[in-house]
This record gives sequence, C-alpha cells and structure tokens, in this order.
Amino acid sequence: MAKADTKDTILDAAEDLFAEQGFGATSLRQLTARAGVNLAAVNYHFGSKKALWQAAAEHLMSITERDLGTALSHMNQIDEAQQLRFFVRAYVKFCAKHPELNRLMIQEGMAQDWRLTWLLERSVRPWYAQVCRVFNRATQLGIAPQMDAHHFYYALTGAATLMFSNAAEATALSGKNPQDPATVDAHADAVANLFTSIRKPL
Repeated sequence: MAKADTKDTILDAAEDLFAEQGFGATSLRQLTARAGVNLAAVNYHFGSKKALWQAAAEHLMSITERDLGTALSHMNQIDEAQQLRFFVRAYVKFCAKHPELNRLMIQEGMAQDWRLTWLLERSVRPWYAQVCRVFNRATQLGIAPQMDAHHFYYALTGAATLMFSNAAEATALSGKNPQDPATVDAHADAVANLFTSIRKPL
C-alpha cells in the first residue's frame, strides 16, 4: 500500500471510530485494527492520537466548508424568498452524505474540553453565524417561522441529521434505507416544509 493510501486509510478509520465512540473510548489498537495497519504506520503519519483526531476533524471540516460553501454560492443566485428553503434542503442533503460529522459533534458537544474548543473555533462558530444570517434575513422578509435564530439552528440540526445519524434505527422502523436518494430528497422536502410553510400575516 502506498504511503498516501495508508494515510488516507488511517484517516478514514479514525473518522469513523471517533464519530462512533468518541476520543476517550477509541484506542490506537482499535484504530490499527480498523485500518488494517500497524502502530508504526499511525505514528509515522500522525505522531499521536491527539494529532490523528485533529487531522480527522480537520478533514471533516474541510469537506463541510467545500460542500456547503458550494451550496451557499448557488443559494445567493436565487430569489431571496426561496433562499431559506434552498438552504435547508442543501443542508439535509449534506447531512445525509456525511452522517459521521453529526456523530462526531454529538460525541464532542457534551463536554467543555480542548476538542470542543478546537471544533468551535475551527468551523462551528462560523457555520452557526452563517445559519443565523440566513434565518434572520428570512425573518426580515417575513418568511421564517416564529422563533429566534439560536433555536432555529438546533431545530434544523436535529431535524436534518437524526435520521442519517441513527440510520440503523430509521431502517428498522421504516424498512427504508435513509441513504436512498428518493428518501433523502423526501426528507429534505419534509424538513424544508417545517421551516418554510409558515407565513406571517401581512
């Protein structure tokens, strides 16, 4: 296996395990077993468990910025009255594609420590600010539901992510694969309807 391939394999395994179990519960032995490499390879490419976590988190944040950044650039080209709905649908589809991101945030969002601080400063605060801007503009236009932007952020995050983060449960209950494109599209519409079907009186 080439060095670049080995590094990517370790990174993929780390993303999955840190999202599934959290930093503390994930051992280097588990990481090497999942990746099919030896400990020397992990140390060579990353040096420590902390550095590996940061590399895995950085990779996920970069994917988030790339994909959602593209969606936001497209959103800015459409009528403002449709932007909130476009934004919600784009976010749901992103969450369907990358459920490991929300799983990681659930793991790290339960305690104030260096990992949460790193995530907040690296990506979460700017994303939170972007969500609030989109929602507050929709409020100004009279097309947002009656809540403040902070509550919208968490209502949207929960509605957009849970079916994909808890894919085994969702499949067992419905008999449908949450990752099926038709199911993803239907869920994107359902979540968008929650936040864009309410209109304030003129």
